[in-house]
Amino acid sequence: MAQNIQDVLSSFSQRLSRFNKSSQTERTLPPSKDSYYEEKLRERGERLRTSVVSTYKIFRAPFEALGEQSDRAASLDKDEQNLLKAYNLYKSCMDIDKENQDEIGATHIKSVELYSPLADKASYTTGGQFVYLLCWLFFEQNCQEFLPFFKDIDNHFVLCFSRTDGFQFADSHEKEIFELVKSEFYS
Repeated sequence: MAQNIQDVLSSFSQRLSRFNKSSQTERTLPPSKDSYYEEKLRERGERLRTSVVSTYKIFRAPFEALGEQSDRAASLDKDEQNLLKAYNLYKSCMDIDKENQDEIGATHIKSVELYSPLADKASYTTGGQFVYLLCWLFFEQNCQEFLPFFKDIDNHFVLCFSRTDGFQFADSHEKEIFELVKSEFYS
């Protein structure tokens, strides 16, 4: 039995001396499932960040990004101007409404729905690109009192606005894009 213990200790000593002679000071563990998923999430986040930055650069300055002769740049510029006009029209209505209210429960504007050519573009109404126009309006034009959104009324989209403090993004992806634009371009 003493021989067995001595053999075990000898074997352990040999392994320990090999470990001490090794240049590697820490034991390397195989990657865990958690680290795999964390890496995939990091990669997804970086792909999203890259996509949002490159897309917003186009919305932020279409002619600069796409060229002075670009039809797409001209179309985006027109869309931005249409959104700005809609914002100003809505804000004017709200300002007039505020001026005319003299008592609680007085006659007032309950809702304003605007027709806009933007409502005819699927890339904005259902394609996920409208958040970039929203960012342009909010950050570049400093129109921050109201935020735009589309409402589907009888299978036809109308442009509406909501006070910024009560605004709800259509989904978490839009909010994530808004926050990325804010941090990458305006922080």
